[in-house]
Amino acid sequence: MTRCWPPSKPPRPRSPCVCAIFRGCRCATRAPVRLPPGPTIDRFDLFRPVRFHPLRACVMSRFILLRTFLLAALALLAFAGAGVISAAMPATAHAAIIDRVVAQVNDEIVTLYELENEARTYLVQQGRSARVLENPERRDEVLREVLDDLVNRLLINQAAAEVGESVSDEEVNEWMRALRQQQGLDEQQFMQMVAQYGIDFETYREVVRDNLLRMRMVSLSGRSATVADSEIDSIYRRRHGSSGTERYIRVRHILVEVDGEGEAAEAAARQRASELRAMVEEGADFAEVAREHSEGPGQDQGGMLGEFRRGQLESTFEQAAFAMEPGQLSEPVRTPFGYHIIEVVESEERVAQAAAEQRARIRAELQEQAMNRQIEAYLQTLRAKAYVDIRY
Repeated sequence: MTRCWPPSKPPRPRSPCVCAIFRGCRCATRAPVRLPPGPTIDRFDLFRPVRFHPLRACVMSRFILLRTFLLAALALLAFAGAGVISAAMPATAHAAIIDRVVAQVNDEIVTLYELENEARTYLVQQGRSARVLENPERRDEVLREVLDDLVNRLLINQAAAEVGESVSDEEVNEWMRALRQQQGLDEQQFMQMVAQYGIDFETYREVVRDNLLRMRMVSLSGRSATVADSEIDSIYRRRHGSSGTERYIRVRHILVEVDGEGEAAEAAARQRASELRAMVEEGADFAEVAREHSEGPGQDQGGMLGEFRRGQLESTFEQAAFAMEPGQLSEPVRTPFGYHIIEVVESEERVAQAAAEQRARIRAELQEQAMNRQIEAYLQTLRAKAYVDIRY
């Protein structure tokens, strides 16, 4: 949202040598506000793996975005390799690209340099190829999505600074201890698990800090994420009935994203998905087709998403997947992420957890959804009061 009035102070550009480091609040904390208990996961993700994923276990923001500490020279080399900056370009042209302002949020700015690095990190952590940024249309789509989240993070940090709120190191440590205990990991195992996802541990701590601050500010705004027992009862009956078992499936997919808007873009994506499905039907290896052509999570793993029970997948995807038997190949399935070709690799019925555990799990899921809705509402309120100028 762009305002016609200027901010009270000139924008503060941030050094390109520390590309995506937003100044965190280090103000004196007022009376502590109780943070929501336990790890929460972003429901915007396509899937919620049963296995521990350190990023999905801490991120409440719309996208999984990491803070990276990159030297300017390394970043320039990465850009040059991707065709963003030509090796023959003069230094002044390099500086112009790096310093180009793509957004202003009150008295702070976001540069193209920061945005490019955040986008690349986002794609890598989602298991997607950074080659997406070489396609002009796809590049713009990804950068706009990432920029939206960067703006949200600045708004949260600024609002927290105004009221003197911050998240202490001890609060971050306490949250991470709770997560380790929940996963049955000691500190060394936990750090190794984080490293397996290519995440610097200190960077991970800052992601945790950001998202705890986001939840704290929502709580301070007077919003709550309450869940009625009747909602829990309804979902429990729908999932488990009286059988005492629940089905787990191991699933993989090929995703074709929709480039642009309108029926033409929809038709093109649907046709492309049908063509990829036909390749598999005619004998091509599913995993190889996914590695070469999929645009979604699990691309580098041959489209493998992992093992899931009901309630862990995007609703349309879940409905299609749980209606299939192992070895079946779905027709193109449309979700908010694009068109999927789904294959169920394995299926197994297992004894369900005790009713109390199941209900607690359902309550946590519903509270998480409610918290995400409250975060969105809070961010809309912040945007309405802020000077936000998007220039990309």
